[in-house]
Amino acid sequence: MKTKNGKTGRPIGFDKDAALEAAMLLFWERGYEGTSMADLTQAMGLNPSSIYAAFGDKQALFQIAARRYVEMRAQYAGKALEQPTLEKVVRALFHNTVAFLTAPGHPPTCMTLAGAVGCSVEAKPARDLMAEIRKQNEVALRERFLLARKSGELPKEIGVDDYTRYLSTIIAGLSIQAANGSTKAELKRTAQMALRHLGY
Repeated sequence: MKTKNGKTGRPIGFDKDAALEAAMLLFWERGYEGTSMADLTQAMGLNPSSIYAAFGDKQALFQIAARRYVEMRAQYAGKALEQPTLEKVVRALFHNTVAFLTAPGHPPTCMTLAGAVGCSVEAKPARDLMAEIRKQNEVALRERFLLARKSGELPKEIGVDDYTRYLSTIIAGLSIQAANGSTKAELKRTAQMALRHLGY
């Protein structure tokens, strides 16, 4: 809209939280490279100058959106790690992941996998950010599995690092299958098969 001096400015009632939510969902769905500033202005209901003023450039906005995703959407794994036994942790990881991937209101995949699958030089900071978030998630898994090792739940012949990578790989695979169109029932069967192979 135009202000009194005739310049284009923020719309009345600008809701920064709602605008950021819209940006996050768009990046989540289309990835960093697949999302243009024109797409963002339309989804957020803001003109480019307002986006720059409130959030910075596209890379800065992506970083803020990624932080929002981690803090407000991707808590399903962290909640699973709070379970009291290793078996309950592993079961909750699969259950929570399937529930998250098939919940309405957001793309059926993990933003850390889909958010930065580009190959241009411009996309490298976004790719690096997503990789760093995934590594932090693996660190949290590893710390929980170390506790399971100390309590005797994780056998000594199973390497903690290998177990962490193995579970991370399967969980990421569920996200890929969901993005490919697998149904909730199909993902549940896949998760149940994985749990049987893990001895649960």
